[in-house]
Amino acid sequence: MRRLSPLVWATGLLLLTTLVAYRHVGQLGFVNLDDDAYVEFAPMVNQGVRRAALVWAVTSIHTANWHPLTSISHMIDCEIFGVNPGPMHWENLGWHLLNSTLVLLVWNRLTRNVWSSAMVAALFALHPLHVESVAWISSRKDLLCTLFWLLGIAAYLRWAERRTLGRYLFVALCLATALLFKPMAVTFPATLLLLDAWPLGRRAKKDWWSLFREKIPLFAVVLLHSVITYAVQHGAGAANYAARIPLGARLGNAAVAYARYLGKTFWPDSFSPLYWHPGYWPVWFVGGSLLLLGLVSFVAWRQRAARPWLSFGWLWFLGTLVPVIGIIQVGAQSMADRYTYVPLLGIFTIVACGGAELVERLPRLRRPLATAAVAVLAACLFFTQRQVLTWQNSVQLYQRSIAGGEDNPAIRYLLAMAYAAAGRPEDDVVAELKKVTARQPDYVNANTQLAMIAMRHQRFDEVQAILEQNVRYEPRNESLLVNLGSFWSLRGDVERGLRYYQEALRLNPTAAGIHRELAQGYLKLNRVDDALTHYQAAIRADAWTAMDWANAGLILGNKGQLAESRRYFERTLWIEPGNEFALRNLRAIDEIERSQRR
Repeated sequence: MRRLSPLVWATGLLLLTTLVAYRHVGQLGFVNLDDDAYVEFAPMVNQGVRRAALVWAVTSIHTANWHPLTSISHMIDCEIFGVNPGPMHWENLGWHLLNSTLVLLVWNRLTRNVWSSAMVAALFALHPLHVESVAWISSRKDLLCTLFWLLGIAAYLRWAERRTLGRYLFVALCLATALLFKPMAVTFPATLLLLDAWPLGRRAKKDWWSLFREKIPLFAVVLLHSVITYAVQHGAGAANYAARIPLGARLGNAAVAYARYLGKTFWPDSFSPLYWHPGYWPVWFVGGSLLLLGLVSFVAWRQRAARPWLSFGWLWFLGTLVPVIGIIQVGAQSMADRYTYVPLLGIFTIVACGGAELVERLPRLRRPLATAAVAVLAACLFFTQRQVLTWQNSVQLYQRSIAGGEDNPAIRYLLAMAYAAAGRPEDDVVAELKKVTARQPDYVNANTQLAMIAMRHQRFDEVQAILEQNVRYEPRNESLLVNLGSFWSLRGDVERGLRYYQEALRLNPTAAGIHRELAQGYLKLNRVDDALTHYQAAIRADAWTAMDWANAGLILGNKGQLAESRRYFERTLWIEPGNEFALRNLRAIDEIERSQRR
């Protein structure tokens, strides 16, 4: 009987242990951190694959990003499974298994050492820092971006053996595909330069300029996508946090984040879906982090000839984190577990190659090191299995974060919203919101929720005071002015509400939501032409809200412009098939046209 090769054994063990670690993944549900926007309550996604949805995915900004393939991936899930989180989680695990296998195969081809490559792949598969990328449906983009990153490396290895145009184009295709899932792949060409130095050894045959020059088309793809991403995120307001946090604070946080990622890699004691950005870290913390980074960098540089895997792994870790390290701040987080999915391959390579060198120099350490490796992987499996269950639902996710020591205003706010969605008593929701505002009085989202609760109880003076205070906190935040406008419209003072909407529109003239509020306000005053103007402006700003087309179509129909009204209702149905309002009005138009022909 033919014996199985070590690579087959390693692959089998890798898949088996990863399945054991993630065996509860099918029990997980949606969480209110982006899953609602990506899938659960996203009408262009959760209705499955349709022509309109595909056009929307390619041409529109979604959740402050342009990642069309990510949106299409979720559409396909909804087409096959419906809006059902269980199968989506199993699919995420499937992609993670495939990525882990690719890490094993690619690193084995790079290092020609099965068991070192197996260690890198096992750490990648089982490390608890990677749970967020697997157990969070919204993090599908991490998995698929990494899949094409790894395929791109495999394709590059083939191209380096025999350089043909077809093979190069396939490398470029893998890069472009990875970017269309997630912009983090912008560092892909730089990782190829690292591979040129070690383990491919192409640096010994060519100078750096020659190696860089052959990758200029790849860097051009990256530059184009970076410009698009920057424009999209600034246009959607996702990068507004950069204006709130000075450059010095962002640079300090970057140093601290690198050190914290290293700490969590070697001692993964606590996790959170959102690590709060504190602004300025204490000077001693920043200084200590810089000292650590400088020391490791110095050692890696001094050992670059004797131990090239050390500089390779360290530069991989530092470089692949650059897009998300916070120098360009997007969002309120100081770091995120999901950002480590690719970067930790560098640290894992250092660990595996370092262990292999020790065994080679001191063979008697083979058994103790093998025992230590098994113990480390067993610990990773245990902590990963436990961390997977943290993602069962929103309430549990945030309560575990707080219990683990990451208790910040954003987590408390998300917990309050999770309580509300779960039907917990209003007093529980209010208590959490007040914990947020006690720590950060200018947390406008929490204040707005407290205002909405007060509105339900008709405490109008309290509502007005909260909303006006929010505007004082953030006078250039147009959504806060819209909230004030809505308050006065609900109170019956539509004219006053319109003034706030118009002020908000001056801050952001292309905001579809503001035009929508203005249109509805003008309808209340029977200023039909003004309402139509703003519905049409809302459509120009965002052509994918079905009811904007439908409401404009109704106004056009009432004005006797039946052909144009029909076009608007047909567009409504293209965006949202089965829209009863549009169907009913189309039948009415048909009836009118028949009566006119008679």
